[in-house]
Amino acid sequence: MKFLKTISLLMILFITGCATPHVVTNNTAFYVDTYESKGSISVVSGEADVNSSLEFAAYKKKFERKLSEAGYQIEADPNKADYIALVAYGIDDGKTSTVSTPIFGQTGGGTTYSSGTVYGSSGSVNYSGSSYTMPTYGVVGSSTGSETTYNRAIALDIVEASSFKEGNPRKVYEGRTKSKGSCSVIVEVFDEMLEAMFTDFPGENGRNRKQEVRGVFNC
Repeated sequence: MKFLKTISLLMILFITGCATPHVVTNNTAFYVDTYESKGSISVVSGEADVNSSLEFAAYKKKFERKLSEAGYQIEADPNKADYIALVAYGIDDGKTSTVSTPIFGQTGGGTTYSSGTVYGSSGSVNYSGSSYTMPTYGVVGSSTGSETTYNRAIALDIVEASSFKEGNPRKVYEGRTKSKGSCSVIVEVFDEMLEAMFTDFPGENGRNRKQEVRGVFNC
């Protein structure tokens, strides 16, 4: 029994470890050959009507902190900054599909009990006994349910501030981070996606980087 309890505990720990919440992201970055993360920068929303929202104000601070850590000096006034960081984020309505989830359990082994009667020329003899073999575990069934998957994305474009005045905005950096998952509220995965975007910033030019970020969600 002690052996079985140990096996059960190990299985629980294994399953719990695999279930640690995380966000899997795909990150792309494109930037000019002369790009350097330095100078003053002002963070604004890519959509003008969002700049006054409290939600964007919260995200703006997070972007400012990451840009500062990358080497920029944060400037509150866009008119005084060397660069403008245009930020956008969004989530779709989700896609629902049917999924089958395996059910794990004991498939064999353990204690086996047997009893019966043996007949012979001298009469009959009753017998009973038990035997034990190492238990085995595997898939014993499945359950079916529905699952909705949402596409989430955040975007960061860094533009030379002076080029706005010339009427021909010039980008020096363009970053995109996308993820899919069951969480339908972007605020719950925003920190993890932003962490992925700024890992090894600015990243490899013109390549996709897949990254898994652990987090705590309330979806």
